[in-house]
Amino acid sequence: MIAQALGAEPEHMAQILRAERDRLAERISRNQARLQVLERLAADGLPGYEVTMNRAPERRLAVVRTVCTPAEIGTCVEEGVGRLLPVLGKTGIAWDPPLWGLYPLDLEDRMEIAVGVQATQGEGSPGLEFEVLPGGLVSETLHAGPYAQLPLACNALFAAIHERGLRPQAPVREAYLVGPEEAPQEELMTRLIIPVQESTA
Repeated sequence: MIAQALGAEPEHMAQILRAERDRLAERISRNQARLQVLERLAADGLPGYEVTMNRAPERRLAVVRTVCTPAEIGTCVEEGVGRLLPVLGKTGIAWDPPLWGLYPLDLEDRMEIAVGVQATQGEGSPGLEFEVLPGGLVSETLHAGPYAQLPLACNALFAAIHERGLRPQAPVREAYLVGPEEAPQEELMTRLIIPVQESTA
């Protein structure tokens, strides 16, 4: 890549180098998140998540959507909240906390995520979409700590679902009960919820 850049025209060379810089920054970000998870595992061992099976009610969320990579999730969620709350305030839509994040079952290189809040009105509001999350059987657990360590809780949910002979259904739901504006990273509280369907196999 560097050799290709050095042999290119100056303008094209800068473009190649910027693209390589962005790829490297994303790789570093992913590795930093993995490092934080490994450090927690080394210090505390595998966290013991209490996984429960419950019936969740139907929820209607006002959401904004974006497409991102796994490394960009944190930034994209912040940007989503920055887009969502002003629209809610401007339109006067009543909503109930907490904030929600909606994710695919598998974190792909480019994936659509959504940030939303529970709202019963506001259909047709510019800048907002509405998504109904069906009620039904879900597997859930509570995660205390930084968002970078949420994969530990997610893995515990997936393991519990498969042990029970059930199948996970998208989207994975995260309810941000205590956010960064309310507490330090170690005291953040997030409820993870994965809808499940009984296996027909």
